[in-house]
Amino acid sequence: MLEQEIKLIVDSQDILESIIQCGLIQSNMQERLGPIRFVARYHDTPNRDFTRSNSSLRSRMEGELMRATFKEKGSIVDGFSQHHELETVIDGWLETTGMLPEGALKSRVLQIVDENDPLETIVSVEMSRTILKLVVANTEIECAADSGCILANQRSVPLCELELELKRGEILPMRQLAEELKERFSLTWSRQTKFAIGMELWKT
Repeated sequence: MLEQEIKLIVDSQDILESIIQCGLIQSNMQERLGPIRFVARYHDTPNRDFTRSNSSLRSRMEGELMRATFKEKGSIVDGFSQHHELETVIDGWLETTGMLPEGALKSRVLQIVDENDPLETIVSVEMSRTILKLVVANTEIECAADSGCILANQRSVPLCELELELKRGEILPMRQLAEELKERFSLTWSRQTKFAIGMELWKT
């Protein structure tokens, strides 16, 4: 599946809350979920097979639900991110790829690693997420307001971010919404994924 989203950096939790409550969001909102506690772990083998193949494997707790996600290398330009990904529900944190249920995600992962290879956590994300389901000009958008921290290499950086993900429809209404929010709240286009930010902590 091709995931297309726009990521914006928010200066503070107060501004993030103001965005959630603003008329531009509220007038287009169909449903609000959360805040929900999310904990994500990005895994790799001791040989860093996923890193070398420009891909990532993540297990994530989303409230009571756990999912695994495999992402191919994508692109992010002026906040607009797109990449191919596969997802599946899992029973617990991944320790080996053999713990993945049978299906497309596991089949793709086993093209890169052996199912008995141990997995290490190289980046973690701990955050609170509020999900706002929007409809703008017949385009369905999932707006995620995230606050928390990214951890790696015994270091951490704060996280305060707004994500707009295209669920159905055209890109243009989502881009226009992002640009209006950026202007109104002095936001900044994000040029890195959460995982990429975490990997930077290994270089410093």
